[in-house]
Amino acid sequence: MGELVGFLTLAGLGDVAQAGIAVTGALAFLGAAWQISISRASAKRARVYEYADRFNQPEIIRASAHFAEYWKDHSYAGYKELELAKQMEWRMLPNIIEEVAYLYNRRLLDRNVAAELLGIYIERLWTVGKPLTDGLREERRPDIYTEWEEMQEDTPRRQIKGFRKAKRRRARHRFFRRLFKRPS
Repeated sequence: MGELVGFLTLAGLGDVAQAGIAVTGALAFLGAAWQISISRASAKRARVYEYADRFNQPEIIRASAHFAEYWKDHSYAGYKELELAKQMEWRMLPNIIEEVAYLYNRRLLDRNVAAELLGIYIERLWTVGKPLTDGLREERRPDIYTEWEEMQEDTPRRQIKGFRKAKRRRARHRFFRRLFKRPS
């Protein structure tokens, strides 16, 4: 007991207080780091929802339908014969998708949410717009729309992974519902 009382001197209490302050500071730092990671994840998801809203606007829906119809029946040679303003109009949608794909590939968007909300749309327009991308790559630069191509290759894998997770989640839910079912 004498050793315990000897430890509780003014200097000993100062050491205990310093240790307490150090632990509190470390916990505050970890809490701040955790909060920042949550804020970043939330911002990434919010950005995806903003782009999904943008793609669901009536003018973008119309533009994508016209884009699909145009490239179903036309080639890049026919596109080159159009006046410059019309060419730029046909490239508006691919440029928006390239912007989304750039953010997706740099992990500035929540990739799983983007794959679920935008993946099929991105893949479909890639398939339909292949004459445009191939023609632009041959004529101008081979790296044009590479972000879009990379995203459309990645999204099916993420969609399948998301479907599997959802399937496992539903199976667990059914299991626990049966396990804790009240007798009738």
